[in-house]
Amino acid sequence: MTKGRRTRILINACVITFMATLDGSIVNIALPTIASAFRVGISSIQWVVTSYLVTVSALLLVWGRLSDLYGRKRFFLMGLVVFTVGSLFCGISGNLSAIVASRVLQAIGASMAIALVQGIVTHTFPPSERGKALGFIGSVVAVGSLIGPSLGGLLVEISGWRSIFFINVPVGIVGVVLTVIILPESGMRSDTETFDWRGAVLLFLSVSLFFSGMLAFQEGLLSPLYSFLVMALAGILFLFFLLDQKRPHPLVDGCLFSSRIFTMGVIDSSLSYMAMYSYIFFMPFYLQTVRGVGVLEAGLLMSLYPLVTAFLAPAAGALSDKITYRPLTITGLLFSGLGLVSLSFLGSHSSLFLIGGIIVLLGIGGALFQSPNNSSIMGSVPRDRLGIAGSLNAFFRNLGMVSGTTLAVSLFSLSTKMNIDSVSSGLINSSLFLRGFRLVVLTAAVLALLGALGEVFGKKKGQSLQSSCVERS
Repeated sequence: MTKGRRTRILINACVITFMATLDGSIVNIALPTIASAFRVGISSIQWVVTSYLVTVSALLLVWGRLSDLYGRKRFFLMGLVVFTVGSLFCGISGNLSAIVASRVLQAIGASMAIALVQGIVTHTFPPSERGKALGFIGSVVAVGSLIGPSLGGLLVEISGWRSIFFINVPVGIVGVVLTVIILPESGMRSDTETFDWRGAVLLFLSVSLFFSGMLAFQEGLLSPLYSFLVMALAGILFLFFLLDQKRPHPLVDGCLFSSRIFTMGVIDSSLSYMAMYSYIFFMPFYLQTVRGVGVLEAGLLMSLYPLVTAFLAPAAGALSDKITYRPLTITGLLFSGLGLVSLSFLGSHSSLFLIGGIIVLLGIGGALFQSPNNSSIMGSVPRDRLGIAGSLNAFFRNLGMVSGTTLAVSLFSLSTKMNIDSVSSGLINSSLFLRGFRLVVLTAAVLALLGALGEVFGKKKGQSLQSSCVERS
């Protein structure tokens, strides 16, 4: 494959990743407007966001496995078509039920693209360029997260809330055309293996219930007891899924976890995202309600993290191609841990320059860890299992995001005896908030340092999955 074609494939993958990431962040800013248009409350309109995240997370592994069996290009293309149609339906929705159903359709398509993009990039680029290419994907994710709220606000102000969905349609059409023209087919092992539909159904139900329980607890839609019961039921279904893995061709091949490189990579990725999303959830409340800065200043300070990550991720990935990943992943997690510990010393009069410096340190840590870690994960698997490997990596990332926020909310509520709704309403005592905030960020620092220890010791004698997986093929 020529360098020019590889570049075009990467650009297409970046555009689709940007669109999927943007859609995850652009909707939040429009929720009050949509709620007003449909005359529904906050608890009801939250399902526009919750249904999307749950559906994406529940289907990631399904698409990863199917793409390995029947071809990655066809499922990536199918995902773009479904996402584009779902975006159109969201834009023309006339009531809450219609937009939630359209968001589910949109999420089905997005989950295909998210599950397969790392596998497609890894299959396209040689090992000497893989880290840099995956770094560009990381940059696009950061930029999409960064401009989503501001772009969403601009579109809602100028053209109304429906425009945040319509903007996906022309981009999706271009992505479909480019995929048809430039992306080669890969995967396709269906002549020797079959798809585990029973395992897929069990996994879908367990993940859907587990994520729904955590999100419902975060948003106050269910009491802690009911949320626990939902997640317990999810655990029972997941146990049946694990027992189902004894079948000849299971949904998730156990050989993927036979290497420390892969196993510790996805675990450390989940720990990293747990740590970061604990901080990301509460930092805006600290800035606006305790430090007393305006919404614009708070937004600019929070944007430092994705800006730094977007700038450094390709460089970190390229460096990992030359010197290997472990020095970078370890350093990145240590920087993240140091930044999170530093947050625990902030007070109601801390300098904005100090706060900004800490956020920049966190951004550097994230950039140094994510791209090299993704490269190590994807480089450790056989090429015919890139789909399921990439989807597992994305699944553990989503698990870290949601469980990190849930853990943060739980720790804050337990330590302050405050309901999370009182925080969002601004009716809080600063000293009481800081007590809970410090516990949250110190716990997050412990998670980051556990990840660093996993990189130091868990991967010390790591081997690739290549030989053991190939033997089972």
